[in-house]
Amino acid sequence: MPTRPLFVVLAIAAVCSACSPTLPPQTVPAQPDATFEPFKQALQAYVDQTQPFRKAAAQEAEKVPGKAAAGTGAEQSVRTRQNSLADALRTRLRPTAKQGDLVTPAMATAITGEIRKAFDTPKRDLILDELAEQNGTPANAAAPIVNDQLVAPRVPPRLMEILPPLPKQLEYDFVGRTLVVRDVDADVVVDFIPDAIPSLAPAPPQAAPATPMPPGATSPLPMPSIRGGTVFAIMGDSGSGDQAQQAVAQAMLTYFNTARHFPFVLMLGDNLYDDDYTNEFSVPYKPLLDRGVKFYATLGNHDRDLEIHFKPFNMNDVDRYSFDQGNARFAVLNSNHPADPLQLKWFDQVYADAGTKWRIAFFHHPLYSSGQHAAESRDVIRPALEPALTRNHVDVVFSGHEHLYERIKPQQAVKYFVSGGGGRYLYDYKPSTFDEIGLSEHHFMVAQIAGDRLLFEAITHTQQVIDCGVIYRTNDAAAKKPDDTIAKWLTDCDAARARPRTTR
Repeated sequence: MPTRPLFVVLAIAAVCSACSPTLPPQTVPAQPDATFEPFKQALQAYVDQTQPFRKAAAQEAEKVPGKAAAGTGAEQSVRTRQNSLADALRTRLRPTAKQGDLVTPAMATAITGEIRKAFDTPKRDLILDELAEQNGTPANAAAPIVNDQLVAPRVPPRLMEILPPLPKQLEYDFVGRTLVVRDVDADVVVDFIPDAIPSLAPAPPQAAPATPMPPGATSPLPMPSIRGGTVFAIMGDSGSGDQAQQAVAQAMLTYFNTARHFPFVLMLGDNLYDDDYTNEFSVPYKPLLDRGVKFYATLGNHDRDLEIHFKPFNMNDVDRYSFDQGNARFAVLNSNHPADPLQLKWFDQVYADAGTKWRIAFFHHPLYSSGQHAAESRDVIRPALEPALTRNHVDVVFSGHEHLYERIKPQQAVKYFVSGGGGRYLYDYKPSTFDEIGLSEHHFMVAQIAGDRLLFEAITHTQQVIDCGVIYRTNDAAAKKPDDTIAKWLTDCDAARARPRTTR
């Protein structure tokens, strides 16, 4: 029998490979702690044992007619893959499996210990917030059963960071205080750890460290609790290292402890005026960092480009980047180079798959301002960036640079905020025709995205409300009557809000 030429064999192999169903990698991620090496070995054994059956189940799914089209065929293909592997686990691979087989008692104790250590830190509040939010997917059983299906919420990312990493074939879920390991393809419970998660009840009030209020301070106006809402803080021109920065940082901590938790902060540039990472960032915001709050930075004109490599700024070694949080995509630009063609080309792609998410951009230099740099905003920044912001249908822009607070009337459907009162000395405010409100005051902002609504507050270091209100992403959302929660908050906002005024 004649042999085929090598190039023909390779071509056939390539075609066959292309026809094969896609399977996740078989390698189990490295464990950050040697304590969990036995767990890694057990996971690898599980993956190696089940891999042939995963391949067989995937091949069965490929045979389903109409698998590539939306409709019953596509769903039946998925169910075939799922049921085939689940049946193999129950009848051939692990028919007598029980709790503790994969996650041995020693590993369960170690994992539970790691979770409880995290709950004994100030990060507890944010972990509880995220677990409560995930509980929107209720469990369908009081207790999991190995090899059975279970409808249960996934473990949120903040807790995932604490747990030993799993291979792609498995995931962590939770039912009450029970941590579950689920097979992704079979959609069945593989193992579980009862009582791994400490009590889900909030810590008693006395457990939270007291946050002193400065003389003359008022109680914070808390953001309303809206299911699925994404809360975040905003601050600009903060890195002075002086008393004003410390006062604003303390006010942010007070708000976090007594009003509403915010899991991340947008930094609008001039983060480190004197290149002092310790006294201009790490020390003032240590209580928030200890609580697990993340900071996302952009570069200001007083910042060194090396800041892109500072891990707590989450810039990932680049001066422009994007990230998603909840129902929003945030895009970060380097406005020190506003007309950079490569940056604008990148920006034109960043929202391409954002769908109906809020489109939020933040950078240092404002397009509209009524402070010391008004001419720069008008003559340089606005011509360079406004066309890109409008053609990409950006909803909201946050900037700093001017050491004051401004809310601008919508310009070509874009809403602009200037928030540069995070700690540096203040600038005079000279009202412009495009302003809705403005004043010179040290402050920070808090915002919440809930569906097509964005609630915002600007707050001084004494918790006085400079400004607050709601922005609507669509005309339909604006036309709807506010629900009771929003209506009450708007009433409280009107009562707390300071009238527009000019200071200094």
